[in-house]
Amino acid sequence: LFIVIIHKMLSRSMLLLATLACAQAGIDVNVHQDGSYEVLVGGKVWLESAKTEFYESGAWSSPVPAVSPPTGGSDGNGAYNQTVMTYKTSTYSLDAIVRVYQSGRLASFTTNFTTGMKQSNAGTSADTTSQRFPTFKLQKPSGLTLGCFAFGGTFINWDDSGPKMGTWPEVTSTGRKGGPHVLFDTASKDAVVLSHGSQFMQQSFEDVRSSLVSGMMGGVTEVPAGFSASTIITYDDNGVNSAVSSWGETLRGMYGKTTAHRDADPILKVLGYNTDHGAYYYYNPAENMTMDQTLLALKKNSVEQGIPYQYILLDSWFYYKGPQNGVTNWTATPKYFPPGGDNALKTFVDDSKWLVIGHNRYWDHATTYSIHNGGEFNFSDDGPEHYVVPLEQKFWDFLMTKSKAWGLTTYEQDWLYNEFNDVPYLQSSATMAREWLLQMGSAAAKNNLTIQYCMAYTRHALQSVEIPVVTQIRASGDYVPELDIAPANWNIGGSSMLAHALALAPFKDNFWTSTQEHGSSQGSTKNPDVWRAAAVATLSRGPVTPGDGIEYQNKTLIMRACNTEGTLLRPARPATYLDSMIYQRAGAAGPEGHVWSTYTWVGGERYDIVFSMVGSSYNLQPSELTLDRTTGVTKQSVYYTRDTKSFIGLSLGSIGPTSGHIPLPVPATVNDFELHYVAPVLGNGWVVLGELEKWVPVTPDRITGVQVSGSDVDVSVVGGAGEVVTLTFYKTQPVVVTCTLGSSGAAVVSTNGSCK
Repeated sequence: LFIVIIHKMLSRSMLLLATLACAQAGIDVNVHQDGSYEVLVGGKVWLESAKTEFYESGAWSSPVPAVSPPTGGSDGNGAYNQTVMTYKTSTYSLDAIVRVYQSGRLASFTTNFTTGMKQSNAGTSADTTSQRFPTFKLQKPSGLTLGCFAFGGTFINWDDSGPKMGTWPEVTSTGRKGGPHVLFDTASKDAVVLSHGSQFMQQSFEDVRSSLVSGMMGGVTEVPAGFSASTIITYDDNGVNSAVSSWGETLRGMYGKTTAHRDADPILKVLGYNTDHGAYYYYNPAENMTMDQTLLALKKNSVEQGIPYQYILLDSWFYYKGPQNGVTNWTATPKYFPPGGDNALKTFVDDSKWLVIGHNRYWDHATTYSIHNGGEFNFSDDGPEHYVVPLEQKFWDFLMTKSKAWGLTTYEQDWLYNEFNDVPYLQSSATMAREWLLQMGSAAAKNNLTIQYCMAYTRHALQSVEIPVVTQIRASGDYVPELDIAPANWNIGGSSMLAHALALAPFKDNFWTSTQEHGSSQGSTKNPDVWRAAAVATLSRGPVTPGDGIEYQNKTLIMRACNTEGTLLRPARPATYLDSMIYQRAGAAGPEGHVWSTYTWVGGERYDIVFSMVGSSYNLQPSELTLDRTTGVTKQSVYYTRDTKSFIGLSLGSIGPTSGHIPLPVPATVNDFELHYVAPVLGNGWVVLGELEKWVPVTPDRITGVQVSGSDVDVSVVGGAGEVVTLTFYKTQPVVVTCTLGSSGAAVVSTNGSCK
């Protein structure tokens, strides 16, 4: 059998020698003359192709392809070699293209529909596929045990259970809820990410005859000529977190999405207030008050207490809904904001002086915006039993422009998976689901608004790489205390990994700061989880939004996240599962339960943060703190912790690149957790432990510089005028220095006790 081999290091004249070459790092793909192929990592076969097949004119076909000799080229991802396999029948022609980049970091599998396909729907479901390329056998590679970490589910988080973890091929993520797969070798730390590379809304993974196939959704009725859809595999040699990050950089690079919009989003920098499901005032204004009166009373009380909310999330209670409980008109009803309309919203924004996240859900068949109901805009119409979706850009331009005028800052598109599931046109069209989100994003960009996605599948998250103004995504289900049981939505250490890779800030949703709030939207239910919820929200580097009743705001707990002006004191990136935690689920050594990490950079030094809820005691090694670096702890450091509820006490120990460990104890209850901090020993022996009353004690949001000055250390801090900042240092014992900031909101705090 003649074999064509695409290899990142070999010229075409050397191709036939490749079978005898020693193993190379990165991805290779062997393409055979019959159209079969293997994916190799480090010279070892990780994936073997299964049957390639296509559905057209009501029937399946799998013609033998014409396989071209490999050719070279280059694009925005770099130089590549590619093989084209042409599939033809009497009714269609298409090219299946395998492209391997010479960097060894990327391979792509693209289907170009030369003639298009009619009657291409192999079913009506987004859980199935109809054009199957690439395809991979669900089998264990010879001589290898691979782990699998698979994203998917609602809220990109499998209903708050987190990404699927285990061994390949036992773990997969398929259907409408499916998403990217991370395959990894715990011994070598090699990892690849398998995901769609384009047409994110219209492609699915499916388990077919013990094979994992990628392709257009089974419900798509026609694929137009010239249509193209791709699947990609990226490679990284430093474990799962690094693989996901580099995959995200590669995917975003294909579409030009940077972190600029996310980094500039004002909502992500300050403390907010929330009225979402589970919050105290969700459809539940104070007695004898309208909602605007209630929220303005809350604003007044928070100012008096010194709780610096800078924005509010207005949830679904504020707008008009129809017989399907969908949106009919996206403006204020007189019930909650009298006298109703956009003017009432503008009055509230002017009076509160808050920025606004405005929630929206799916469109009701009875929406007044639709031409079918006397409105001005074209909407889909699959029958009165289904939701609808706007079909033209001018609707979104109208909606965003008028909403910007009343004070909207961020548009929240909630119920995304419901709209996708119950608008048949979004699943039968090859293009409309993508156009729906692109039109929304274009209108937001024209009005300098950002977008938050909520109730998203991973396909929505991936689609955001084409929409720079999508800056936030809900990474958890709703925070709804029920029957005195803490909500499970604290578990965002896996979904945050996906969000961060796509330049999205993960959002944990609202949370209470008192353990029982009588008269809330949830009655008098107790919630024993307020500390963990507050900590996780802050460590997410996403929105931080308590949702308490006026008399239940716990200022001490709320202020652990921010300064007196409401500026959040954040880590450099979201806390995510430790690689060793993921490896443990695949049968390797590692912690049971949850161990996440994040870090900050201050004064040229890295400060690590570890969140733990282990099932059995575990000694965390310095080599395990590899997030965004190739090694673990790089210099002699001090680790420290204190009680996460009372913030009383301080336990310290020593750790270095090859010495010491951080003992992680089993929490006292299922709702308890530990936070451990790692701070480097500076050149003169001092350690900056930071502001121990905050979840993130050392952060550039507070500490703008650290200077070793002889036998002392000078720390530059910023905050609100008149704010009291207390820093703790350590050498042979803790040294506490308290400083009151002047009118400039800045000072230099020294280990010698001075504050200038």
